[in-house]
Amino acid sequence: MFNFRAVDVDIETDTAWIQTGATLGEVYYRIAEKSGVHAYPAGICPTYGNMMRKFGLTVDHVADAVLVDVDGRLLDRKSMGEDLFWAIRGGGAASFGVVIAYKVKWQHVADKLDDDLFIRITLTVVNATGDRTPSMTRLKRKSDYVKKPIPRDGLESLWKKMIELQLPGMVFNPYGGRMGEIAADATPFPHRAGNLWKIQYLANWNEGGDEVARRNVELTRRLYDFMTPFVSKDPRQAFLNYRDIDLGVNHNGKGSYDEARRSYGVKYFKQNFNRLVRIKTKVDPGNFFRNEQSIPVYPH
Repeated sequence: MFNFRAVDVDIETDTAWIQTGATLGEVYYRIAEKSGVHAYPAGICPTYGNMMRKFGLTVDHVADAVLVDVDGRLLDRKSMGEDLFWAIRGGGAASFGVVIAYKVKWQHVADKLDDDLFIRITLTVVNATGDRTPSMTRLKRKSDYVKKPIPRDGLESLWKKMIELQLPGMVFNPYGGRMGEIAADATPFPHRAGNLWKIQYLANWNEGGDEVARRNVELTRRLYDFMTPFVSKDPRQAFLNYRDIDLGVNHNGKGSYDEARRSYGVKYFKQNFNRLVRIKTKVDPGNFFRNEQSIPVYPH
C-alpha cells in the first residue's frame, strides 16, 4: 500500500479522505497545513490515541470507504452496503477485501487541558547499565481487559513479578468516557462499557536466534499467566490489532469456523463474531481473503 498515501482534507465539511498507505505523521502534517484545531482519535497506535476517552476510536468516525472486493470491484459505502461497511470498521478489514481509502470525520480539539485528559501508564524494568537506545527489530504482544480494580496487594505482587522476569513491559490504557457510551455492537470492536482499562504486554529485542525468541516469548506468556486472576473471564478478552497467535489460529479447513470461534473469535469480537462470519460468508464465500486469524466462513 506504499503508493496509496494521499490525504485530502476538507475543512469546510470537517472530513478527509485518507488512503490506507499514509502514515500517521503524513496525516497529521496534512491536517496541520489546513487547520490548527482539527484532529482525530489516533496517535498512540494507528487506530486509537490520546482522544479516545473524549471521542472514541477511529472506527467510530469513519463515514465512507473504498474497498476492492473478491471480484475486483471498487466499492464505496453505498455500493458495498451497510453490513460490509460495518464489518470493515474494526472487524479486521483484510478478511473482507482490500481497503484503499477511508473517509474520516474530523473532531475539533481544545488548546487547553481539562478533565477529558487521557493518560496511560507504561511499566518496564530499567537497567541503568544497558543500552538506552537499542534498535528493536523483534517483538511479542499480548493483551487483556480489566473490569475490576486490581487490589493493592495484587499490584505489589505484579511489581515483584516484573522485576523477576525483567524483559516484558506493560501498558495500561484507561477506557471510559466516550468509549463507554458507544454500543458494543455499533462496530465490530466490542470492548466498550464495563472495561476499566486495556493491558498491553510487550517484549522487544534485537538479538537474533530461535533460542532468544523462545525465551522472550515465554517470559511474556508467564507475565500474562500471572495476571489471570485480575482480568476479564469467560471469555478472557483480547485486542484484535495485537494479533496474539497464542490464542489460536485458523487453518482454513472444514472446521475453521469452530476453530476460530473457540480460539480467538469471541475473545476479539465477543457477540459480534457471528455477524462478521455471516458477512464474510456472503461477500467472500471462497475465503480468498484469509490469514492465520481471519474471519472464517460458515461450513458448507
